[in-house]
Amino acid sequence: MRSWMTGIIAAILSVGLWPALPPWPVSVFTLVLALWLLRWRHLLLAQWGSGLALGTALALLHGNTLLQEQLPQACVKLPLTITGTVTSLPATALIHSGQMRQRFNFHVTSLTPLRCRGPSAVLLSYYGPQQMIPGDDWQFKVKLQRPWGLANPGGFNMQAWFAQSAINAVGSVSKGSAQRLPATTSLRTVHHRLRLAIRDHIAGLALEGDVKAVLRALTVADKSAIDARLWSVLQQFGINHLLVISGLHIGLVAGAAYLLGGLVARLYLLATGATALWLPAVLALVVASCYAALAGFSLATQRALCMLVCFIVAGLARRSSSSGNNLLLAAVLVLVLNPLAALGSGFWLSFGAVAALLWLGCWQRGARWYIRMPGTHLFMAGVMIPMGAWWFGGSSVVAAAANLMLIPLVGLIVVPLALLATVSFLCGLTLEPLLWRLAAWPLQQLLPAARQIVAAGQPWLYQSISGELLAVLLALLAIAVFIVPAGIVLRLLSLVLMLPLLLPSESPSAIATESTRVTVLDVGQGTAIVISSGDRTLLYDTGGGDPAGVNVASSAVLPYLRHHAINTLDTFVISHTDNDHSAGTVGVLRAMPVARLRYGGPPANVTSGKLCMAGEAWRWPGGQRFQFLSPGTETALSSNNTSCVLQIEIGPYTLLLTGDIESARERELVRYWGQGLHSDWLLAAHHGSLTSSSQALLKTVRPGTVIVSAGYANRFGHPHPEVVTRIHRSGASILSTAEGGALEFEFAPGLPPVVHAYRKRVRRYWM
Repeated sequence: MRSWMTGIIAAILSVGLWPALPPWPVSVFTLVLALWLLRWRHLLLAQWGSGLALGTALALLHGNTLLQEQLPQACVKLPLTITGTVTSLPATALIHSGQMRQRFNFHVTSLTPLRCRGPSAVLLSYYGPQQMIPGDDWQFKVKLQRPWGLANPGGFNMQAWFAQSAINAVGSVSKGSAQRLPATTSLRTVHHRLRLAIRDHIAGLALEGDVKAVLRALTVADKSAIDARLWSVLQQFGINHLLVISGLHIGLVAGAAYLLGGLVARLYLLATGATALWLPAVLALVVASCYAALAGFSLATQRALCMLVCFIVAGLARRSSSSGNNLLLAAVLVLVLNPLAALGSGFWLSFGAVAALLWLGCWQRGARWYIRMPGTHLFMAGVMIPMGAWWFGGSSVVAAAANLMLIPLVGLIVVPLALLATVSFLCGLTLEPLLWRLAAWPLQQLLPAARQIVAAGQPWLYQSISGELLAVLLALLAIAVFIVPAGIVLRLLSLVLMLPLLLPSESPSAIATESTRVTVLDVGQGTAIVISSGDRTLLYDTGGGDPAGVNVASSAVLPYLRHHAINTLDTFVISHTDNDHSAGTVGVLRAMPVARLRYGGPPANVTSGKLCMAGEAWRWPGGQRFQFLSPGTETALSSNNTSCVLQIEIGPYTLLLTGDIESARERELVRYWGQGLHSDWLLAAHHGSLTSSSQALLKTVRPGTVIVSAGYANRFGHPHPEVVTRIHRSGASILSTAEGGALEFEFAPGLPPVVHAYRKRVRRYWM
């Protein structure tokens, strides 16, 4: 049986990494093969092969269904009319314009025009005055696009999340087009309606905003009120996982319910003389399921419930199944229900944590509780170091101490009190206000103190750790070996195995001094370019986003730099102050030292650095030459035309980065620099806008390739069709981050440049 289950798991995990899927008949063939191999189920190899074939069939069926329901490419950004039902708790956020945005899942029952049919589950954004309530039926006019995400080395893959969540399209509701339809009854959204009522009630409590945000996250899994500032504070202490209702929370709640069930069973035995051995387990399962419903049956809670069901059912059935078998069975259930669940960190963290605890339990038998508890905590803190390095690129230095205090505080005090307050609210009990105050009191004491520590600028709190897969696996092996009571030699060996992860080392993908890597990052509608050689790195722009909150620098630029073990910048250039080029400036400056800072206009909250000045030039040890061509000493230039135009010479090759300059400024550059503008690669100014990339510039630069850094299906229509035609007529080809993801150019002495499109190099069928 174990061989059969491992075969299923291996197959499903493998198919999720395939670049393309075979046609439907292959699924039928593998299913028949799985049944045929069961004839020799007494053979381990046949069992494993049967599981492998069955897992492949299930994964192919799920994958082909997902692809079939995608929005047709010809319908991207077309005006569509859809009818359906709101199927999730809307996430609310106040955007830059001051408007309130509601983002929610929508189940599509009809879509016109009919040629665009396909999507059944879409993620919509609504900016109107009406409240979106789960279970309500609506008709919207929308513009949809395929689920898309930034594709960069080391960065978060949003498309993987869309694929896990089975989202077929994303889009926004056209202004004034929302029409509520007559109400219908649906049980599938009852728990979401309940969550909405609880969330709105918590929002109205007379408590501090951050405290209410945490209580909303812990009760109904609504994290929309947790802003980037609060999330960063929690990350510095390594406790942000406590706000994601997952296996830890479900396990703690189930454990408390189990203890309560045991007490009730004993009282029942004393009162009636009859036994109720089943009561603790059943009560634990019921309470855990109710809590998962409050969390909206998120992916994390689904995994936790599957594991809990396997362990409880095995116990109730009095089976002699081992904990390892139960864990395998839970993994099979999770992957069968959602074959793409393993694309996210949650799957590996959940099952990895349980596997680590089972391993620790093998060596803790007979130990007293006061040794087991701190030993378990320290062991799990050690496990999280390599896991955090792989999934998040770093770890908090104080995570072990912070979690030692906060896991029991949150799990045994705050969460139970918040859930009791929730029940009291739903039942109309007078105890409710007191329970909310009691649940909030620990948070009111701790959150201000945590904010003050982070505001004091303690860089040691959170350390970036970037490790290759081998280093992470060696570190996990070291932690597993360290707890084995086998003498000092084995302990020393385990410490040695940790060194590749913990000691600062050069990334295996680092570039020699004589070579150069130029990466045009995929930052959507914006620009961010990294040039590196040896220990020198230049960053040109940071992409867009919210300067005070979530921005592309934190989600793509900094993860890329950490991925390549880049901890300092030789030069940091902000071409101009437009948000899509400069939003992450402060974040980058806080994250690493910068030797030279230049900008086309002084960025907000930045007191160092100098204006770019035409003629300023410098060289790197490898011979790479950099020179600003614009702006000069002119005044009263528009924001776009203050862009720092940077020319880079790498051996016999030249690149020209133009920021957002417009055609009039381009002509001035042509008049002043003439043939000195000639470059092999040209970054299309203003993301391919019609205002730029003039014929005069293209004729003078004579690029072989024009690079367009623009967002997929962006609302500006970049690159403009006329600009595309103009570029092709000049004889140049076009490379686009929207199509290829991050574009990496590798230059080595004596060799022709090599260009990699990240999206094509790591192609997956769901991307």
